[in-house]
Amino acid sequence: MILIKDNSDVSEYKSNPIIQELKDRDLANLEKEGFIIFPSTLIRSDDLDKDSQIFMSHNEKIRTENIVGFLKKGKKEVRICSRFYDAGVNKEDYFLRFLLQKVLNINVVNTNINTDSNNEFYDLLVYLFPIYFENALNKGVYKEYTTKKYNNANVKGVVNVAKHLKTNIPFQGKIAYETREFSFDNKITQLVRHTLEKLRKDYELNFLGIENIKENIRSIEQVTQTYSKYDRLDVLQENISNPVRHGYFEEYYLLQKICIKILNENKIAFGEEGQEAQGIIIDVAWLWEEYLNTLLKEEYEHPQNKNSSGGISLFVDRTHTIYPDFYKVDKTKVIDAKYKNLDQRGMKREDRYQIISYLHILKAQTAGIAYPSRMFNQNKDMGILDGYGGRLFKIPLLIPQDSKSYEEFCEIMQQSEQRFVEELDLDIFGI
Repeated sequence: MILIKDNSDVSEYKSNPIIQELKDRDLANLEKEGFIIFPSTLIRSDDLDKDSQIFMSHNEKIRTENIVGFLKKGKKEVRICSRFYDAGVNKEDYFLRFLLQKVLNINVVNTNINTDSNNEFYDLLVYLFPIYFENALNKGVYKEYTTKKYNNANVKGVVNVAKHLKTNIPFQGKIAYETREFSFDNKITQLVRHTLEKLRKDYELNFLGIENIKENIRSIEQVTQTYSKYDRLDVLQENISNPVRHGYFEEYYLLQKICIKILNENKIAFGEEGQEAQGIIIDVAWLWEEYLNTLLKEEYEHPQNKNSSGGISLFVDRTHTIYPDFYKVDKTKVIDAKYKNLDQRGMKREDRYQIISYLHILKAQTAGIAYPSRMFNQNKDMGILDGYGGRLFKIPLLIPQDSKSYEEFCEIMQQSEQRFVEELDLDIFGI
């Protein structure tokens, strides 16, 4: 297995078969091949679009983008970690785990004693399962026609002659028959039930007060009265052979896909026939933005471009709308979330122009970029703009580097969060 990081030069590994296979291939194509890509649909992410790539080549160089995850082909594995992960210090990417826990409101404890790269991949699937589950159940419990078998006097379908002769001779008034019924107890709900039972066995899941997920679990348990742990392989195979196809149930298709990967030992196929691969791709830039929202949501608006909510008009005739990542309720401050390494470099021109435009349209006093950092001391104040005025800044949030445990990492992150929020209100960012 090779370990690489996001936003890094990986040219030294360009002969790796996985990198060769996926180089310059867009995510929309990989999603069609069965890769798990999070957020669950590409159109939900502002920072990651369908043309984005895992490995981008340019001038004989190959780089990773704002993507983390696990990839496997045959016996070859590639693990893409966040750039804040130090393999020499920690066994786990604490930063990625922290972001997932904060954004998805779930705490995952692996109760298996043996751990390896497969379990790390599996852990990511478990973190993502609840949001796929919730998105699907928001449309109600899945219902479809299923074949039911009966043996009674109320014949309503097709007589099963073979079973009738086997079980009802001598004749005692009963007839074996089959009928098609619209039922909540079907291949999809059974698949979800088997997945829930497997996760119960392998993990301790704490949904951190998300009552609607707990209620959805109860709903699945109530409708799957025919559940039996011995039917797992049959249920799994039926779902592999019969994916959800109706566009209205896209959320159930995505849930079905992740359940299959959890129950089927995470196998996803791409490339040469017979070569098994695993692929889970996470947009860490989206995670970073949504994580910042957990810190700023009390005082800041968080517009959503993909669902056209919270935007501001660019022109007075309201013919065009723009979507800053965050702006203060009183519109005095605007913040752009960037998952970029700004520790040793200045703000790029296009980023600077972007926040200047936000500042001008909102008539804000200050505008800046919030980014993850390895350092405490940064030159945060970038100066006052000429012309209409306004001040630009960049503000880091320190990511711990030498934590001895995940618990220690979380404690230091809480301190970093407090300092970050306090610095946003310092006079240096006022006019």
